[in-house]
Amino acid sequence: MVRSNRMRRVCALALVSALVVGAVGVAATALAQSSRTAYLVRLLRTSDTFRVRAQAAISLGRMEADESVVGALSGALRDRHPAVRTAAAASLERLADPSALPALRRVRRDRDGSVRRAVASAIRTLERVAATRPRRETNDGGGGGGGNVEYYVGIGMPGTKQRGVDRATLARARAFLEREVGQMDGVEVAPENESNAAARRTLQRRRLTGYYLDASVVSVGPQGGGTRAVVSVILNTYPGRDMRAILQGAATVPGASGPSAERQAIEGALRGALRRLPQAMAASRR
Repeated sequence: MVRSNRMRRVCALALVSALVVGAVGVAATALAQSSRTAYLVRLLRTSDTFRVRAQAAISLGRMEADESVVGALSGALRDRHPAVRTAAAASLERLADPSALPALRRVRRDRDGSVRRAVASAIRTLERVAATRPRRETNDGGGGGGGNVEYYVGIGMPGTKQRGVDRATLARARAFLEREVGQMDGVEVAPENESNAAARRTLQRRRLTGYYLDASVVSVGPQGGGTRAVVSVILNTYPGRDMRAILQGAATVPGASGPSAERQAIEGALRGALRRLPQAMAASRR
């Protein structure tokens, strides 16, 4: 009897030990996965080499389809190199997350044929997936961050008077704005270069409130051993373009310089300015 009880305790301890080891292994695997995802997202957004960005986009297509992955790939649909845009569209198709549909639809007329084909294929796949899932929006589709769509937001190409900030940097800033705003609750981003007449039809048919964002890079450059950027985002009505609010943001990338650090600083400053955007839109409706 004593021996039997001892054996049962030994077996129980062995089982507990196995469960603990298994749980630690799962946690370690999850942590490694999260770190790799963050690394790939950073490469996709900041690398100066298009081959690195394209490979990062391909690798993200093999990860779990969480918000950061889908957001990074959606932003890469506006990358300056067609190989990166093609890889991003293919990975979004592989991830099969319908939340990427608005971003894909906005670039279906890309100037590069390979990109257009990859985007069209991704849209077909994601529309089939979406058809099998219950809709979360009630305002006739296409919402951004989930829930009912209330705001229809156009986004202009950012401007600057700062020397050395090229059009490619401004285009990446616009893509960043589009991605960040499109992920906000109750927001749908309007198609780029949409006509005023088309905007009015959408606003009237769906009873939405329209806004338009004009962003400006006020300054960017070396400061205190790093790179600092200051931006301004003007909230206007849409399509009327009457100013409603000015949102400002600033960010510093410590211990770094060069084009990559400038892009990171600009994006950080834009993110800071956008923190007040939901409150500004709500206040302007009153």
